[in-house]
Amino acid sequence: MRPFQRMVCTVGTAAAVTVMMSGNAWAGTDAHINAKNYYASMVTFTADGEKVNIIDEEADGHSAVAIVDVNDSSPLTYTLWNYKGKSTGMLYDFDIPEGTPVVIQACVGEYGTKTVDWDSCGPYAFGKA
Repeated sequence: MRPFQRMVCTVGTAAAVTVMMSGNAWAGTDAHINAKNYYASMVTFTADGEKVNIIDEEADGHSAVAIVDVNDSSPLTYTLWNYKGKSTGMLYDFDIPEGTPVVIQACVGEYGTKTVDWDSCGPYAFGKA
């Protein structure tokens, strides 16, 4: 089971996601992680503004994928896609209370079928909004 996983939400063509939750007011920490699949994708989480950027770093025919676990009173897991190709990024904007734990993971997958190649996923990175 993935960290904090209770419900999975797949975001396809939408370029922005807003998540509204309550939480504590702590200073945020940034995190970023590379996929282990020849570094074909990179995901960054920026606490200031709660932004997730998915960067496709390889012309391999696969989409870059971010798995984002948000651990609040109702934990959610988001599967976010960058389907635009090599050297592109897609930015997703969250609205998460400061201090909320966030876990990110970079993977690759097939955007058309929304299939994540779980063997391509890199290690988890942990941060706070």
